[in-house]
Amino acid sequence: MRRIVVIGSGVGAGKLAARVKRLLPGCEVNMIMPEAGGEASGPFSASAAGRRASRVLLAAREVGVLDAAELSIDLDGQTVITGSSRGRLSVRYDQLAMEIDAAPRIPRALRGAPNVFAWPGGDAAALDALLAERVAAGACRAVVVGQGAEALEALRLARAAGAAPVWVRTRGAGSDSANSVDADMWRHAARAARRNGVDVVNWTGVALERMGALPGEGGGFAALVAVGPDGSDLRVEGDLFIWTSPMVVQNPALALDGISLDDTGRIDVDGCLRTGAPGVYVFGTGVSAQRMAPDGGVEQAAPAPSEVPGMIRALADHLASIDASGGAVPPASGVAACPARDLAAELAGSDDPELADLASDIDACPCRLPALGVVHGEGPGVSVAAVGLGSAVCARAELEAEFSVYATPAGEAGQGDDETGAWRGLPAGHAVKLLAAKSGGLLLGAQVVGRDPELCAAVVSAASLALRAGMRAADLAQADLPGAAGELLRRASAILSNKLAGRYFGITPDEFIASREAGAEFFTLDLRSTPDWRAGHVPDAYNIPHTQLRKRLQDEVPRFTPIVLVAATSDAAWSVACMLGGLGATDLYVLDGGMAFWPHALETA
Repeated sequence: MRRIVVIGSGVGAGKLAARVKRLLPGCEVNMIMPEAGGEASGPFSASAAGRRASRVLLAAREVGVLDAAELSIDLDGQTVITGSSRGRLSVRYDQLAMEIDAAPRIPRALRGAPNVFAWPGGDAAALDALLAERVAAGACRAVVVGQGAEALEALRLARAAGAAPVWVRTRGAGSDSANSVDADMWRHAARAARRNGVDVVNWTGVALERMGALPGEGGGFAALVAVGPDGSDLRVEGDLFIWTSPMVVQNPALALDGISLDDTGRIDVDGCLRTGAPGVYVFGTGVSAQRMAPDGGVEQAAPAPSEVPGMIRALADHLASIDASGGAVPPASGVAACPARDLAAELAGSDDPELADLASDIDACPCRLPALGVVHGEGPGVSVAAVGLGSAVCARAELEAEFSVYATPAGEAGQGDDETGAWRGLPAGHAVKLLAAKSGGLLLGAQVVGRDPELCAAVVSAASLALRAGMRAADLAQADLPGAAGELLRRASAILSNKLAGRYFGITPDEFIASREAGAEFFTLDLRSTPDWRAGHVPDAYNIPHTQLRKRLQDEVPRFTPIVLVAATSDAAWSVACMLGGLGATDLYVLDGGMAFWPHALETA
């Protein structure tokens, strides 16, 4: 009888085992999990428990569950050898699927300290116990290091435990999924977290190897120290430190023949998640999965959590379309057909040698994953979500992309007359960023930062469908998408469509500063209310509230000078750009994101 063995403890591993058993009822499916430990209480322990597969549900689906305190793999004999409190057991397999997740790498100088923890993947019970002890003793500062979904989660859980969260933002490694979210969106998330009582420190310019720590009186460390990019001394004090970045792969499976890392530091697999070891598959955030690129080629996808249904379903369907020896067989009932085979057949008839090679590559992996790369993190009062490509990935791929930012004000309705009516009905404190190819307008990615995690998830869900459908920015601007998520996407895509058509242009805060320093001449028009303008504005900005613009336009706005329009969130600025464009103006620029995205010093009046 054919036997498929799944090694892992997460929900994704459980879903894989259950789906394979459903597709192949005559196949024996075993799942090897770590031995169950004692139940611990606390936010981090509860979160870790929520990631684990249910033994009861697996048993109900006729998946054999084996406990293991230790295990080894004999590739030649296709055997997994487990050791537990019950003794040793050898389990033969025809196919082996291992769940391998990346884990935070703590700097060498800080490893082993009693108040330094890795999250996720660290000792959640010990972390909860120390948090409870420090909170009971008085004020507790929990310092979270990193920038990503894991950092946001750690901040939220630390606050739930009663600690005061401190966020030390660092730059992610090149392969970290956090890089699917652009730097300006992370800055926006940091401002939102600060408004919700999080102490935020920007260490994005600090190299990991230049970080150290000062010892505490009772053992462990009392503060993180580093040298800033300008040579200044940096210091952040805390009672405990939670490390969430950079994420690296550290697993004994790397010692096996045929399993290796690629240039991104993730485990090298093909589109079916196969490794170089016969019959061995790997899934999880430690995997460098391939996907179809926007140009029709093949690229590496951002690390995907193993519970993402697309990855699990694709692997289960692949296992159900091969036999015990790995040969292709008619797929089992319920297995989705793979469109890559038709694409490969179409490309194979091309006279272009590059397309013929691509056809061969695709056909070799008929179950190529349609991974888009999804990020979703929930912090204290702020959530970040993204799907598809970010600006950094587009730049590395030499893909020319345009973007748009649409934001709603941080305050409630009625605050700031420059935005009155422009965003009414939309929830405050949300920002959406879309990216599209300059040539053709094909959507490449979507990012959202906001207060409501469900709304952020809805935006990314709708954007994911648009990306999979190959929609252009102009298509999305006209799509019938219900609710606040649909409205946010429509407005962001309308801005992007107009930018791609050349009706007006965007200028980022960094480009604005660089242009001024280079001597560029333009008229900066601030459309906010006069009190807001007086409280702080970009250098040399002239104030005309947009409700008064029509009356004062002819006398106060120059006709033959490029104009940069500034608003609280850029919404009113885009509307004014459309109006001025209709009046014949051509050199129109809008400050992308408005003052909500301005990171530099302000002038006051």
